Amino acid sequence: MNYGFFDYKYNIQGFSSDLFSTPHIVFIVLAFISVVLIAAFTSKTKKSTVEKFLKIASVAVAVFEITKITWESYYDITTGQGFNTGGILPLYTCSVFIYSLILAAWTKGKTKEIALSFLTTVSLISGAIGVVQCNGLNYYPFWTFGAFYSMFFHYAMLATGVFLLGSGYKKLEWKDALLSFVAVFAVSIAAIPVNYIVGSDYMLVYSAGGVPFMSSLADKMAAVGLRPLFTVIMLLTYIPLAAIVVAVYKGIVFLIKKRG
Repeated sequence: MNYGFFDYKYNIQGFSSDLFSTPHIVFIVLAFISVVLIAAFTSKTKKSTVEKFLKIASVAVAVFEITKITWESYYDITTGQGFNTGGILPLYTCSVFIYSLILAAWTKGKTKEIALSFLTTVSLISGAIGVVQCNGLNYYPFWTFGAFYSMFFHYAMLATGVFLLGSGYKKLEWKDALLSFVAVFAVSIAAIPVNYIVGSDYMLVYSAGGVPFMSSLADKMAAVGLRPLFTVIMLLTYIPLAAIVVAVYKGIVFLIKKRG
């Protein structure tokens, strides 16, 4: 199988998946070891250093996303696929990471608080899931830009959340589960209409593609005309998802205090 680093999925012949291949497993192990080290050794990081990191990261991730969209759009259009409205727009749950980074870096007050809540809850756990269940590896070989984008992006989500918590810049409370939902809901205002117009599945609130149990529930509810209700149910699942992270965080903090 011959391919170049920037080759597009339509041009890569004879490829099935590199998900859980040896390189991917090594990546998973190194990713989680690194975030454990980040959590362990960033507790003395200065507030000013964290804020500089947020500013640099917000620009770098935004540029990276624009580069990916430009690259993918070029191939979609030049290969006759057309602009991929149903899959390329930055309206995924992971896309909220980009907007939250920008808001956390460049705003203050409640807006910043909401952004930080998302970065340290939904974004963190979504990044962890994405590192393991890296969807890009179903379309691209490990040593390609498409795979690198997917792996790096999800790792950045995970590592950023861990860094913000490990440094003490953000301390989680139960209210953060609700505050993070504000960020999710804000992007869903754009994502949901697009889903219903073009049949896409941004934020997984249309058909929950690939989500165990929920995807079959979406099909059953759609069959009886209840897809809008499913969208509401799926959207609300982001609250308990965030609450899981808060619970784990509080448990870790409790154990550290007990040992110390």
